[in-house]
Amino acid sequence: CDKCEKWIHQICGLFNTRQNKNQQSEYTCPMCTIEDLRKKNNSVKPADNKNPTPGAADLPRTKLSEVLENHVKVMVKKKYDYLIEEKADTEQITDEEARKAIDMGGPITIRQVSSMDRKLEVRERMRKRYAFKNYPEEFTYRCKCLIVFQNFDGVDVILFGLYVYEHDEKNPAPNTRTIYVSYLDSVHYMRPRKMRTFVYHEILISYLDYVRKKGYSIVHIWACPPLKGDDYILYAKPEDQKTPKDDRLRQWYLDMLLECQKRGIVGKLTNMYDLYFKDGNDATAIPYLEGDYFVSEAENIIKDIEEGGNKKKNTTSGQKSKKKDNKTGRGGTRSTGLDEDALRASGIGGPDMSVKSLQDGGKDYVMTKLGETIQPMKESFLVAFLNWSGARDEDKIVCKEIADERTRRLAFGDLSCTNHGDAMMGSYRESEKAKANALAALNNARLDGVKRLARPENNSFSEANSSLEKHQSDKGSKKENAERNSGKKFEGESRKRDVDGNTKPENVGSSSSSFKESNSGPVDKLGRPVKVIDDDSEELDCEFLNNRQAFLNLCQGNHYQFDQLRRAKHTSMMVLWHLHNPDAPKFVLQCSQCSREILSGYRFHCPVCADFELCQDCYRNPNIPKHQHSLTPVAVSGQTEMTEAQRKERQRSIKQYMGLLQHAGTCTSSSCPSANCAKMKGLLKHGSSCQVKAAGGCHVCKRIWALLQIHARQCKQKNCPVPKCMAIREHSRQIALQQQAMDDRRRQEMNRTYAAAAAAR
Repeated sequence: CDKCEKWIHQICGLFNTRQNKNQQSEYTCPMCTIEDLRKKNNSVKPADNKNPTPGAADLPRTKLSEVLENHVKVMVKKKYDYLIEEKADTEQITDEEARKAIDMGGPITIRQVSSMDRKLEVRERMRKRYAFKNYPEEFTYRCKCLIVFQNFDGVDVILFGLYVYEHDEKNPAPNTRTIYVSYLDSVHYMRPRKMRTFVYHEILISYLDYVRKKGYSIVHIWACPPLKGDDYILYAKPEDQKTPKDDRLRQWYLDMLLECQKRGIVGKLTNMYDLYFKDGNDATAIPYLEGDYFVSEAENIIKDIEEGGNKKKNTTSGQKSKKKDNKTGRGGTRSTGLDEDALRASGIGGPDMSVKSLQDGGKDYVMTKLGETIQPMKESFLVAFLNWSGARDEDKIVCKEIADERTRRLAFGDLSCTNHGDAMMGSYRESEKAKANALAALNNARLDGVKRLARPENNSFSEANSSLEKHQSDKGSKKENAERNSGKKFEGESRKRDVDGNTKPENVGSSSSSFKESNSGPVDKLGRPVKVIDDDSEELDCEFLNNRQAFLNLCQGNHYQFDQLRRAKHTSMMVLWHLHNPDAPKFVLQCSQCSREILSGYRFHCPVCADFELCQDCYRNPNIPKHQHSLTPVAVSGQTEMTEAQRKERQRSIKQYMGLLQHAGTCTSSSCPSANCAKMKGLLKHGSSCQVKAAGGCHVCKRIWALLQIHARQCKQKNCPVPKCMAIREHSRQIALQQQAMDDRRRQEMNRTYAAAAAAR
């Protein structure tokens, strides 16, 4: 600390080494900072007391993040009020005492950090087997990443991450209008901790309501926890945080989906086995989703078919067992993992495995084998039908209990809650007369039966709902509050809806501060209006958060961990710094002598020893022994933060360079009329012949390498003529394979677990 001159650990002191320019940046420790704030508390205006470091609230906002954040803020406020009221009634204390007893932590911020169009190529065996049905060779989808922060002691901490894949109406069947909840991960630092499930459920509920309004019809979830030692998104979790078992994780998702049903967001709730494996479908009926169980399992089954199952693998053991059977006079079949006689008897075995049998209308062996595999664990493959505008009648039916719950909620005017800021922010009470009238109307409406009640297209309750006269409750009447809460648990609400979940129009006279704020548009911490990005039409490109594995690699390479709260604070600070400075290098080298990061000047590299680097200070220090090998000086480019105008200008230049790069890669004319073409060809030639390379500090190589990487991320050509494009894409494919390897491990472990359980019965 430059003020008290005491030493403090970099992690505990939230010291950002990337901003330590020339190792001479001024630093004030947290204790001195707190002391300064205490002294200036009376003289400093609140507006001047803002943290100048950009935080989570300063990240770009999108339509999706605004909907989720505003919804969660309202629900957390309502839940908080309910907890205070409940604690005050239970312990017979005042509301103020109950409020102090409940530690709610800081505000919650939700930001969308990535929204990119991606392409999922159908694997080779699947593509060949079903080519006669014109099965698509690829599926395009929108990958979105959401991060949830909570502010602790003035520091934004990452608590939750979510990746979702959106296949819109332009996608071919079977992926049309499909949502896949791919990965979610969290750490247990939320305050209070018992709010974790409530908040995360509300995020998913609000998201599903958001996408159903956009026309998505079905949601797929594979409820499978990570294996021991694996992390989905957040690296190195706390030791006392348990990984949920398969049944508990499945129930966690089911509780969320059941609440969606009660609010009219979700209709029928089923599983992949019951939906696709009972009507004689083939494998082309199942949505093909990246990272899903079906993709890898189907490919393995087809591989076994093409290679003859386990026959070739067990040739030797099969011959031995056959000899033993002959000695005993028994003619039993050898174990191949399949009951071949049963398959033949059912018309599936033998030639029915071939593609020709499929073309002739035979059963699909892939579906038969896949159904046998997933049948014991079918409840882990959740499928929910959304109540979108074009939903079919059969996809809207729910059970009697859900229908009754919708009726009861409608009577209280709180069927659903997915929009923030309506006049129901306070706690409403219905008069006895209004409730009696509403229940009478509802009883008449129920004469058509429970199924009609469950179908969202029926608006038979609109008249009953409109008859409910609401007024502001008497806050001083604690007895009335206790009576109302004793009959039901907290039910979040923010906007009245009819039975199908559609938002009902607001009362003309209703007003609330949150509603007015929502109309005025979002503002930053200084009160200035901010732009809300349309995340469907504009891309949010974040190199290290575009996929889960890239973020894990960033955290592992830089030791960004979440195993302790102090480390989670430092990790979140660094991740936010990277998000606000996307052009800064994600990994930097450290001096082998003093262990400081080398951010500017020169680094001195040893071409013989692996990972040996020296900073300028250590290289020039006569007290440090000379290295045994000669060291090569390499220039380190300084990190300068770009303004918004500079960043826009850079993006414009990149677009121009992309077109020029594509032209130069395909142009074969030695006398091209474009002068820029010759310059770009010269740069490409330099990149292929330079001996220093970008890693060695060549500034020309660094520029061309950055352009090539941007091009490769956007390129869709199978054989791109641009130099290094295919190699860079291959590197990206290897990262995807890392992610696939983890998915395969958990799929195989799931198969082993349920197969062992079935064998034990």
